[in-house]
Parts: sequence; structure tokens; C-alpha cells
Amino acid sequence: MTGFNRRDFLRVTGVGSAALALPLTGGVIRAGASDARPAVLRATVHASGAWQVTATALGWTFGGSVGSAATGIATARGADALGPYTETKFTFRSGARKGGIRVYDGASSVVFTDTYVEAAANSGPFPTFTRYPELAHRLSHSDCFGRFQFNTFAGASDSPWVFFDNAGNTFVLSAADHFQEAQTTLAPDGSIAAGVLSSIATLPAGYTRRTILSPRAGVGAAHRAWGSALTRLAGKRLPANDTGPVLNTLGYWTDNGADYYYTYEQPKGYTGTLLAVRDEWASQRIPMGYMQLDSWWYPKGPDNDWNDLPDGTSRYEADKELFPDGLAAFQKKLGLPLVTHARWMDKSSPYHGQYAFSDDVITDPAFWKSVMDYLRDAGVVVYEQDWLCNKAKPAENLTDADTFFDNMARHAAADGLDLQYCMGLPRDYLQSTRYPNLTTMRVSDDRFDRPKWDMFLYDSQLAASLGVWPWADVFLSGEINNLLLANLSAGPVGVGDALGKVNAGHLSQVVRPDGVIVKPDVPIVPTDATYVGEAAGKLPAMVASTHVTHAPDLTYRYVFSYARQFVTPQQVHQAEDATLSGAVVGTDNSGYTGRGFADFQHDEGDYVEWTVQAPAAGTYTLQFRYANASFTDRPLAVTVNGGDPRTLSFPSTGWWTSWSVVGLTVTLTAGANTVRTTTTGSSGGNIDWLGVTRGAVATGMSQRTSFGLSDVGVTGRAYVYDYYAGTGKPVGAGGRVHATVGDGTYWVIAPVGRSGIAFLGDAGKFVPHGAKRIPHLSDDGRVHATVAFAAGEGPVTLHGYAPRKPTVTATTGSAGAVTHTPSTGLFTVAVTAAATGRAVITLTP
Repeated sequence: MTGFNRRDFLRVTGVGSAALALPLTGGVIRAGASDARPAVLRATVHASGAWQVTATALGWTFGGSVGSAATGIATARGADALGPYTETKFTFRSGARKGGIRVYDGASSVVFTDTYVEAAANSGPFPTFTRYPELAHRLSHSDCFGRFQFNTFAGASDSPWVFFDNAGNTFVLSAADHFQEAQTTLAPDGSIAAGVLSSIATLPAGYTRRTILSPRAGVGAAHRAWGSALTRLAGKRLPANDTGPVLNTLGYWTDNGADYYYTYEQPKGYTGTLLAVRDEWASQRIPMGYMQLDSWWYPKGPDNDWNDLPDGTSRYEADKELFPDGLAAFQKKLGLPLVTHARWMDKSSPYHGQYAFSDDVITDPAFWKSVMDYLRDAGVVVYEQDWLCNKAKPAENLTDADTFFDNMARHAAADGLDLQYCMGLPRDYLQSTRYPNLTTMRVSDDRFDRPKWDMFLYDSQLAASLGVWPWADVFLSGEINNLLLANLSAGPVGVGDALGKVNAGHLSQVVRPDGVIVKPDVPIVPTDATYVGEAAGKLPAMVASTHVTHAPDLTYRYVFSYARQFVTPQQVHQAEDATLSGAVVGTDNSGYTGRGFADFQHDEGDYVEWTVQAPAAGTYTLQFRYANASFTDRPLAVTVNGGDPRTLSFPSTGWWTSWSVVGLTVTLTAGANTVRTTTTGSSGGNIDWLGVTRGAVATGMSQRTSFGLSDVGVTGRAYVYDYYAGTGKPVGAGGRVHATVGDGTYWVIAPVGRSGIAFLGDAGKFVPHGAKRIPHLSDDGRVHATVAFAAGEGPVTLHGYAPRKPTVTATTGSAGAVTHTPSTGLFTVAVTAAATGRAVITLTP
């Protein structure tokens, strides 16, 4: 059954040539490992106009031509924010254009420059690659949220283009500036041109644009080299992962997927409901650091109605019905910083005629000054610009987008506000390198949940490479794996539970009692092996990792893995071939098998009934492949041979084109059996098929996973601890971890230090070594740890692995008795802070 979704609304050698030198990584880098020492890459420009770049360490050659003779070839050396460089400059097209190739030692990057000396037609872009490594795999990003896609560049002309081989050797190509009008294209002959949008016919005299090429061994390492080069070239000061309340503390969100999105408790009103949420959190000692107000907070459409969901903004100010005393008065009563959402401007907005527009957004600096002043005075700390991929997208030309984004960022910074982009295009990710106060960016679609995990992880690599902290989006606090992944993002963590639903126990695994998030150093991203496996069409179990580093030899890894395949059933019965009552055969959403799928039309009584043959009486597993784009479960009643119904959950799959599998075990008789699914209060998801397997097998996603310690950057012995199971084992250097995973397995991997101890940190936190809990940690044959506490916080339990019971002494604060289990080697000890709010302990083997 389809439903409303707002995102649907949607050097010189020889005569006339110059040689360049560039460092390039020598060995394969695993995700999370420190980058290896670069090796040398060379490039040559010839008087004929041909140019060539050779990566000797990787055996790669890139080349092309400027389409005419190159004259005035000259080489100079210098340095800028990216480091020392060697640059070769030349003219071409009879002096009408100037080109340059700048090579940076130590940065694994080449920057190409194309300058129009005279105004001319937008044609013949430099660089155009007619030769480049033919690597097996490709990756790009497209459309809203910059969604990842493998082995295609469709709709990705504004995205970085990533090429990699089975060993993870990678190069990244993208614009280095003028991101909003940049266009990369692939011609039928395979050549790649990095230029300007074809809709822009003429480029003015003096127009200069740059392109960057970053080759590196390792998919993650190449992303980091590329992103670091872009941010340094742009002069962006990278925000720390505790910048401001949104990155440092736990928040409450009211956006799409939250319980109070365009709804509230009727007797209390909207603001009364939110104040009650604040009070409930306080009563349960849950620290709330800030509150987000989504698009409901301002009037929209021709009728100035806050509840007008489909239309644009009328006036960007608090709706007078909801906030009769204004936004600042509400914020003062709330006593917390605010995050405020924004969308596009409605055609009926009174701002038309008052301010300069570009399509449906305002570019006028006077508007942005007034808005940011208003928000500052109302206690707003982050301005969230949404709908950037469509309704809030400026016109495509050489000026409007930069004017829009620049004025937004400049006036926000002047008033002390940070920015968050939502529904950004790939070009908007790149644009973020221009603004130090753009600190966070949504990387996955609305309402974070399992179907969005892949998108979140792959897109986080893009955001993190460019110095932006990824935001997963809102979810509910009872959803433990959503909470875990949000925490591992190293970005914001925010939930949207209604009154009476918040899970304080879950939230305590993320934050200290003062609301400060204990987080990793960097966002969690897929391992190189996962990239290679998925690009090769194998769809391996997802393995993603992040880390906290305390010393060169003490980096703690956090690894999350989940299944993305299901057990193949022995029999498959298509839904369109079953008996349908009320339900109809649909074909309007892709991804189904057979001729279509069963689409329920009513909330009650619709059913799909199959007749299945069982070779013998006994236990069988039934699996249902389905799609459900709504944010809520759409359970169905399942009956076998007319027996008692059993309710089976059909959770959200994220989109109507995204399919998953759920199931249950039943008893069948020998011969023919009927299996019926019936709607019982909510229209069901779309059903593709029923699978039948003799015996009991995994009913949902289930898959074997395996990763080497080196895949996640671990070079020595380590203790691999299953957080949810509370068990673990030591693994030798070069060893592997094997498991069967379903909805998620989470490991904390602690190096075994010189002491022989693997320190597992705070036993009550997802990220037990995070700097907000363990600010200092070393191992010189004894483990030395500093533990940070919130004001008034009680004892913290630390744990770890040691072959023998260690002794624990405290020089600041105090340490309790050590418990040690000889059979497992696991130990625990409770430590208490001194008046300084810290404890300093030593563990001696």
C-alpha cells in the first residue's frame, strides 16, 4: 500500500615539457588504519598539449590533451595551506585559456586549473581524461542526501567519482571549487570531462575553476586524502566532535519520524507538550542538551498555516497560534538551546518583492541578517536548512547558489550560529568545505532505522571526509541499534519519543549524567573489504568500524556488523498467484520478483492466501518478502489451515522499492496447506512472495560475517568483546573474527598492551574509551587511566581482560575491590571521582 512521504514530494624534462612529483601511498591501507608513507607519482605536460600522470607505486597512468598546443610551459615551486607544491602552468587555445597542474608533496593530490582569459563558449573542459586506470569498481553519490551508488555515475555529475580495484587501491576525482556549477561527464568513448554545467553556455573572462585527483591505496584512505585536501585548500577549520550543544549533548527532535511531528498532546498544546517532555526527562534524570523544532514551528502556504505540510514558508518566524508570546519567550521558559528547521519559500510569501530570490529561496543578505538576528535572540544555536535537493535549490548558474549559501553561512557565523544541511545534493557536501560553521549534515533519509543503515554508513564516509559530522536523523530511544549507530557516528544523537516512552537505560549507554555524549574520534564507516564485496555484487554482511586513539599503540576499535541477506527458501510462492481478497496486484514499485506484488487496499479484512504443499508433516519456516515505506510497523495476522491467527510484525523497509524478509515457524500437515495473511487494523505492506522451508531456519536477515583484525586497523594482539553478549576472547595478531549476524552484532576491540591487559573501559558505555569518559590512557607495562565524571556522578565500573587478576590503585579518587573470573579473564573494578571530578588509576598485572 503506498502512502504519503514528504521526500517523494519531491619539474621540466626536455624541450617544451615539464615533469611533476607527487607522493602516493605505497601499501594497501585498511579502513581505520593510519595512512602509510606516500610514494612518488610523476606527471608530464608536452608542447603538443598532451599531459600524463603516472602513479609508479600503483602502476597507474592518467592522461589526456588540452585539445591544442600548449605554450609558455613554466614550472615553479611554492606552498599554500595544503603544503609545498610544484606547479606547471601553460596556455592553450591560442592564448585564450590558461591551464595549470599543481602537485602537492605529502598530500597525494593533483590540482588542475582551467582559466578563461577571454569570455568563450563553455566547451573543451580541462582536464579531460582519455586515459585512466580501468579499475573494476566505481562509486558515486546522487540526488537527495547524496545517496551512495555502486558501479554507476547516473545522476552523479556533481559527485566525486571514486574508482577502486579488488585490493582497495583507489582514486577520487571531483571539482575542487565552484561546486554548485561543476559537472563531470562520461562520454561514450569512455573519456571523463571535468567541467561546468552544460546548461551554462558561456563562461566569462577570468573564470577559473579547479579539479582535484587523489590516488591512494585504500578506499577509506583515498577518501581521507581527497577530503583533507579540499578542506585545507578551502581554509576550513574543522569542527571538533563536541562543538556546541548539538554535537556535545543529547537532544530531543521533533522532525519527520518523531512522535511529535505535526502532532501534540491535545490538552497541553504544542509548546505545553514539549515542556512536559522536558519535565519528564528531568524527572527520570535524563539530561536534555537542546531541542529541535521542525517545520511545524513557522507558518506556511497562502493561509499562513503552521499545519500546512506540503507548502513553502510564508514568514520565517514562530507561528502565532503555537507561540503566542513568540519564539524567544518559549525558549526562555524551556531553558534549553534550540535547533530550528527551514524549508523553501512559498509563492505567496510576502517576502516576494521585499528580497532578492533565486527560484524558491532568498539570496538577499538583508534577509539572512534579519533571520539570524532573530534566531540568535531566541536562543537558537543551529539553523537547519532542509529540502536542498529540490524545493530549496537555487537556480543553476554561476552566481546564485554561492550567494545563497555564502550569505546564509556568513550571517549565521556573525550571530554565533552553526549550520546543518538536510536533503543535500553531492554538490552541497562539497560546498560545506567553504563554511567552518557548517558542522553537521543529514546523511540518510527521514526516520533513522534499519533500512537506512547502509545509506547512513556509506554517506557518512563522504561527509566525514569533508570535515562534516554526519547526522543519522531522529529515532526512538527504545531502538538500541539505532541508538548505537547514532553514537558511533561521532555526530549528533537525538531521539523523539512521546511522553511515557523514553528509555533512560538505553540513553545512559551514550551519555554521562550531565548529557555529554561519550563518542568515538571519527564516524563509523564501512571497511574497505565491505566496499569491494558490495561493488563486486556479493552483498556481504555489513562490517563498519570507528575508533578512539589514546597513544600510537593504543587505538580502540568499535565494529558493528549486520546481515543483508536472508536464508533462501526451498519453495517460493508468488503473491500475485495467490488468492487475493481486497488486495490487488501491483506493479508500480520496482524490486519485486515475478509479475507483481500483493497490495492491500483496506485496514481490515484484506487477505492473501496461498496453497502450499508439504512433503511431510512437521515444522516449517514461512518467510514473507515485503516492502513497507511507512515509519511504523504494519502487522498482519497469519493463519495456517484456518487455525488460530498469529500476529507477525512487518517493520518499515524505508521505501516501497526496498524489500526485506520476515517470517515465523509453523506446523504443516503432509500435502496441501493454506497460509493466509490478513490485515488487522493497518493496511499491510506490499507482499512479494511466501517462502517455505522444511525445518526451522532464520526467519529474517541472517548471514555469516568474517573480518580480519587488519581490516579494522588492528596490527597486534587484541581482545574482541561482544558488547551485547558480554563475552569475548583474545585474538592473535593477524587473526580473524567469524560470526553469524542478524540485526546487529557489536564488538569492542581492545589492544593487548605491554602489560598483557586489554582495557575495555567503562562497562556501561557503547564507546567505553571515549575522551569524555577516558581522557588519558597509556600502557608502559602498567595501564594508567584517567576517568572523567559528570558533576555529582557516582562510581563508574571499568572492566577489561587480563590473564591474571590485576591490582588497581588510585592516586586521585578511589578504586574498589577487583573482581576477576579466571575462566574468562574478565575483570571489573568500580572507581569513584575525587572532588576534581576525576579519578586517576593504575592497573598492575
